[in-house]
Order: sequence, then C-alpha cells, then structure tokens
Amino acid sequence: MRRINRQHIKLTLVLGLMGLLANLIPIPLFGNVQLIWGNILVVVTAILLGPWFALLTALLCATGLYITWGSWHVFILFSLEAVWLGYARRKDIYALYADIGYWLLIGMPLFYAYILLFSNQPESHIPFVTLKQGVNGLIYAALGSLLVTVFSPFWNLKGKIKDQKRRTFNAQLTYSFTLILTISLLGATLIFNHQVIEKQQIRLKESLTGSAANLGLNTEVFIETHKKAIDNAARWLSLSETDIQSWQSRLSKLHQSYPGFITMLVTDAEAQIIAASPYSRLNRDKDNINGLSVKDRHYFQEAFFNQKTYVSPVFLGRGFGSDPIVAVSAPIYHSNDANQPTGIIEGSLNLKTFADIDKNSTGHRQQSMIIIDENYRIIYASKVLNLAPLSQFTWAESGKEYRTSLEMLSLHDIDNPNPEFVYSSHTLNNNWQLFVVHPFAPLLKTVEQQYLTTFAILILSLIITLVLTRVISQRLTTPLSALANKFAEKGEQDAASFSIDQESPREFVTLYQSIRQSKQQLIRHQLELEEKVAIRTVELEKANEKLQSLVEKDELTGLFNRRYAETKFNSIQEFCHRSDEAMALAILDIDNFKTINDTYGHQGGDECLRVIAKHMRLFFKRDTDVIARYGGEEFLLILPLCNVLMIEEHLNEFRRKVRTLQISNPHDGEPITMTVSIGGIVSNATYSDSLECWFKQADLNLYRAKDQGRDRVVVSITEPRKLS
Repeated sequence: MRRINRQHIKLTLVLGLMGLLANLIPIPLFGNVQLIWGNILVVVTAILLGPWFALLTALLCATGLYITWGSWHVFILFSLEAVWLGYARRKDIYALYADIGYWLLIGMPLFYAYILLFSNQPESHIPFVTLKQGVNGLIYAALGSLLVTVFSPFWNLKGKIKDQKRRTFNAQLTYSFTLILTISLLGATLIFNHQVIEKQQIRLKESLTGSAANLGLNTEVFIETHKKAIDNAARWLSLSETDIQSWQSRLSKLHQSYPGFITMLVTDAEAQIIAASPYSRLNRDKDNINGLSVKDRHYFQEAFFNQKTYVSPVFLGRGFGSDPIVAVSAPIYHSNDANQPTGIIEGSLNLKTFADIDKNSTGHRQQSMIIIDENYRIIYASKVLNLAPLSQFTWAESGKEYRTSLEMLSLHDIDNPNPEFVYSSHTLNNNWQLFVVHPFAPLLKTVEQQYLTTFAILILSLIITLVLTRVISQRLTTPLSALANKFAEKGEQDAASFSIDQESPREFVTLYQSIRQSKQQLIRHQLELEEKVAIRTVELEKANEKLQSLVEKDELTGLFNRRYAETKFNSIQEFCHRSDEAMALAILDIDNFKTINDTYGHQGGDECLRVIAKHMRLFFKRDTDVIARYGGEEFLLILPLCNVLMIEEHLNEFRRKVRTLQISNPHDGEPITMTVSIGGIVSNATYSDSLECWFKQADLNLYRAKDQGRDRVVVSITEPRKLS
C-alpha cells in the first residue's frame, strides 16, 4: 500500500510539473484573453486520485500561471476547483458536470469579485472575462475527462478511485457523446470567433491607417497653402509702396482671401506692428499702433534674421487675444534692397479650422484626431478627447500583453496597462505628428457580444445534444437494461426462466449466458473490491496527513520549513499591505555552528537546533508570527504588525536569552553554550511584495552583524516604496 501511495505522489508531481510548464505558455485569444490548458492535468488527477492529490497538482499548475500572470488569485480559484472535482469524483459525479456546477456556483462569482476588487480591468470587460474563465474551465474539464477515457494506462493505475456505484451503460454512453460534442463545439466556436476577430482587426487597422494618411494629406495641404499665401504676400508687399494706410488696406483684403488665418500682421525692421487684420482685435487707436512689438516672438526672429518662410510651433497669442495659434511668417524686403529685410508679414492659423478637416476627413464617427508639434504640444485634438491645445501631449503605449496586431495607447490613465485607444500615426512634412485614435472599449464590446452570442448558442446546443444523446443511448441500451434488472431483482430460478428477445444483438445473448454462470462470483468480487477501496481510502487519508506535515514542517526542530515560510509570506505581506501596517523580517544564525558540531558532535549540534527552536516558539508566540528553519543553522522570522521602534530591542532580548542557555550534550552531558547573530529589516508592507527583496536586505544586515564580531543584532528601518 505504501508503494502505491508513493507512486501516486510521483504521478501527482509529474502531472503537476507538466501542467506548470504548459501554463507558462497559455493560448492567446483576443486582447489579454488567454486559454489555459495545463489544468487538464488537474482534472486527470482529480478523477484518478481524488481531492488532495488534485490540490497538489493544482498548486503546481497555478504556480505556472502565477509566473505568467503575476496574480495570486489562481492559487485560490484553481485549488478550490481541484478539491471540488476530487470530492465530486468520490461522489460518482462526472467531472464535466461537476465543473459546470463549480463555475456557476463558486468559480465565476469568486473570480468576478476578485477582478472587481483587485484588478484594474475596465468594468465593462469583467463579465466577458468571467464568462471566458468559466468556459475555459469547461474546455479543460472535457479534455481531461476524455484523456482519462481514451488513455488506457490511467484505467490500469493501481489504487485509483473507484466508482461507489456502478454506472449504467446509458449514462456512460451519454457522457462520452457529451464530452466529444462539447469539445467539438467549443473548438469550432473559438476558431470561428478567432477568425472573425482577426478580420475585424484588419479592417480597423486599414481604416485607421487610411484615415491618418488622408487627414495628414489634408493637414499638409492646409498648411502648405497658407505657407505659400504668406510667401506670396511677402513678395507682393516687397514690391509695394510703404505707406502704412495702403499696407493696412492690402493686408485686410489678403486676409479676406485666406479666412484660415485668425489674424495677420505686418511689422517693420524693429518688430513694431505697422498693419494688422482684423484691426479691431488690437484694442488700440489707429494713431497709436506703433506701441506693439513682436521682437521676442520666434516667428519674427526666424523670418527676419534667418530670412525664410517659417511655420512656428503652437503658442498662446498676444495682442490679438489669447487664442492658441500657429504662426506662419516670411520676410519683407525693400524694392531697392533684396538682401536686407525691412520687416515681416505673419498669419496666425486658426486652429479651429482643423476641426473642419477632422469632421470632413475622418471616415468613422468614432475616430478622433490629434495634432502635435515638434515640441510635443497639442495643436489640435478632437473635442471628445478633452485635450486642451497648448498642453503637453502625454501618452503611453498600452496593451503590451494583449494579443493583437493593433497599436494601442492610453491618454488619460497612462499607468493603467489596459488600453484606452487603438491608433495610427502619421508624420507631416514639417515634423508635426498626427494621431488618429479609435476607442478600444467599443471594439472590446463587439468582441464580448460576439463571444456571448456564440457561447449562448453553444450552451443551447449542448442542452439539445445532451437530451438527444440520452434518448438515443437509451434506445440502444434498453435490452441490456432489461437483462440487468432481471438478474438484479429476481432470484436464480426466475433469472433462469428469463429469455432474450430474438431481435436483441448476439452479444447480449452471450452476455446473458455468461451472467447466469458467474453471478455469484461477481457479487463476491464486488464486495471484496469495495472493502479494498474503503481500506485504501483510509490509508490514503493517513498518507495525505503525513504528507501535509512533511511539506510544511522541519522534522528535526518541529518548526515550519522554508517552503511554508515562502508561501506564507505572500498572505502576510498582503494582509499588512491592506491594513497599512509595518512588518519585520529577520534572519537568525547560530554563531560558529561548525565549531559546535566539531567539538560536541552532530548530536550536540542537533540538540542546539532543537533547544533554540523551542525557545523561539516560546518567545515569538503571537499567532501571526512565523518561525521557520530556513536551512542548516539559519532561521527565518516574519513578524507582522510589529512596533517599528521596539523590534530591535525585542530581537536583542532574545539574543541575550540565547547567550544564557545551558544545553546538555546528549552524548556525554557536557554543557554547551552558544550565541546568535540576527539581521533584520523593518518597513511598511509596501516595501516589496517579493520575499527575495526583504530577505536580501535582512541577509545583508546579518552579514554586518557577523562582521562586527557576532552576537549582534543589526536591523534597518527602510522607507516603503511602490510595490513592483
């Protein structure tokens, strides 16, 4: 029996490690939705070996998912599922039916609550993700059950769980049909949805790319048209007379021809405005126009000193109001001197004109446009985006973990990994950038509706399939059921008088004759088998209890072991994090332990370990404290909800207590004394959610204590930081 249990443990570990590796590479669907298939082996273990072996397999498989996803909910969700399936197997409930019950009653409600409370998933996305998780459970439950049915060595496994009551052939046939059809329908549904979603993404990407190119072209044409207008106006004014009144009239007429400019002005060589349109926006008397200077403006400096037509970045207007503008300027020359400018002409582009380009060129009503200059300041953004002109354009690539060919970004909640928009960008000739964005939520909603519709059809198909297969299998097994009932309900003489219908299959006649000859032997064998199952179940439970103790406890000291401490750390850190409390982690090491072993023998060294473990349990006696033998003569202390100012003295008090211990050597009774060095770290739980980070700092302090002469306590109080 012990040999069989060891085989069970080995099989469980092998299946668990295979599931762990499989869960490191989940199958991606759309976005961040993935199918996990390593849990197939959890279902196999639950069917063959029961709940506790299934739990061990589930923990290993969940470790793979934790490495992939970094979310602790997998340990709870899939551990509960493993135990549920294991107990359902003991109650003779088929795994697929049991898994449907688990996800409806426990799994999906629990997963929904976790996503709602601890995840940054969009609220509209939660029902779909929850449903996907339940459907994923049905897929690997069906595959696991089918694997057990098809793979014959599983049925020959010694000591596997047996049915308490023999199932009817009708039920087995119905279940087998249901498994095959479930897998077929789910597979077809996923493949169909995947192909449809891929086509939708391609169409959306083409639409965004086309819109970006179209908007970019229209924007470039708009800028280039007005740039040429300013350039031509500069040439025109260079050949004109210099009378201010005449220039003012000419500028007003030019402005009427180019309403894309919100204002226009002309300056002299000293950057004083000598003409402006519309003149009324100057808020000055016509006789006092010379009081305005634009010498500090880039558009004057670039056009006048560098003598070129210049398009400025976006800036806030002055003198003509406070509108955000983009200035286009060009130098004006004297008709007799083409080398030295006599002033400039400038036109301020009306950024509201981009709204007309946006409205007329965007091919999709949900697409929006953003234009930024070379300094990453917003020139124009569609109203729905709520981005102010002149503000710095801040964005972040998002959805990096999503499986999609689309480029995605976030504009408002840039720290959230979930994307807000799908986008395409286009760089203009003047180094401006144009973004066309499409909200990600409607696309996700379309996918959700598509999946919900297909899954609803799937569920209806499964119900119809279940009813039909049950009817068909019942028709096939009616003669066999009549034969079984005849032998079960009547005595030997009545059974002997029972005759098989002439239309019944030949196999049933042969079976009938065989049953008549071996009924008593079958009954005796069944009773013996049930007795063996009961005995093995009791021994299996005892082995499980012993295994649980070996997994968590150190045999020599009776303390928790390293594995338990590492597992417990996560829940302690999370608890302190939620309550915003401090916690301490300390490493205690016996000084010169090798010398103790060499002097007093390994029996003396072991006695020292047992004694110090005993006193640690008495000294650190809070229920929340975790004391573990971490390896050799090294012990780990995890002390939540501690007093930051008193923890070092608390550890020193224990250190002094150890120094006064008199330990009797079991070999010869000679007294042994010892000292310990302790390195620790105290901080809020937000310091890190990684035990390795805490341990590294505590180990560094232990090294300092050793370096200072041993029999020391070195504790550092560390500032909290954002969790990684």
